Amino acid sequence: MTRICRLDDCAKSARPGRRICHMHLTRMARHQDPDFTHWTVADEYDVELIVRDPRPVEGLTRLERVMVARGLSERDVPAEEIARIVGATPRTVYRWRSEGFRQAA
Repeated sequence: MTRICRLDDCAKSARPGRRICHMHLTRMARHQDPDFTHWTVADEYDVELIVRDPRPVEGLTRLERVMVARGLSERDVPAEEIARIVGATPRTVYRWRSEGFRQAA
């Protein structure tokens, strides 16, 4: 007998012996929220403030980090400084730049 995920609006089948599907189980394990989708959400006002006044900030979503890195790169800020501000490694900033910031976002 296949069970359906117990979370609202999810028609996926739950894993054997479980009550929620694999996707929601993974989101719970990683983010403590079964409906986590913040990778694609960005507050443009916060991004602009950080680009104008570069300072280390915690709690940025992945998209916000990429947007801040793009803005700081346009201002010719070194990759090491950008990495310190967004909480990434310099190698990640170099990779984002080489991809043109499209793939990263």
